[in-house]
Amino acid sequence: MSVGTDLLNVPFPQMVRSLAMAIADGQRSLDKTSMETTRFLAQEQVQLIEEIWEVITPKVRDATYHDSSGAQHTIQVTGATVEAGHSDPVKFSLLQAGLFPTFYQFTESVIEVKMSISSRTTSSTELEAGASLGVNYGPVSFAAHVNFKTSSTFSYSVEGSSLLRTTLKPVPPPARLSPRVITINLLPTITGQPPTVTVA
Repeated sequence: MSVGTDLLNVPFPQMVRSLAMAIADGQRSLDKTSMETTRFLAQEQVQLIEEIWEVITPKVRDATYHDSSGAQHTIQVTGATVEAGHSDPVKFSLLQAGLFPTFYQFTESVIEVKMSISSRTTSSTELEAGASLGVNYGPVSFAAHVNFKTSSTFSYSVEGSSLLRTTLKPVPPPARLSPRVITINLLPTITGQPPTVTVA
């Protein structure tokens, strides 16, 4: 098996398809959660105090003191009193109070595949030969020996790792989902002026 064949065997299309489907399922779940949050914010109501005020009123009081001769004197000391108050609580939905749902979107996805392939083949051959000749006043004797050794070693290893990374960022809610806030100010009508209307 060659290194190129191993690289071609990496299931890259399946990895891309699986990542895309996982992102699609995750995006669908995120959008569904944001819509449910919007519905909850529109239905849940709280009581808010719109205005808090403080009224500072001057207050004059008499203060007496004695001089070194023991005579008593009276002077006026100017002080102040603070009266705090607030408007009656008004019911608002959490959406009217300014709490908007957060929408998220997958903006970047990365697939990274790392493989380390190594193969090694070693072989060795040994040949040993010898011969001997002996004469002993008779028939000639001859002896020979041959030793042949061979060995072959093959090793093959593959190491691989994959990384799937995606980036999730908040995005503004859809324009049609965010309600328009219309403020009608009737204070100018006190002086005979028309009311002012602000749309945000």
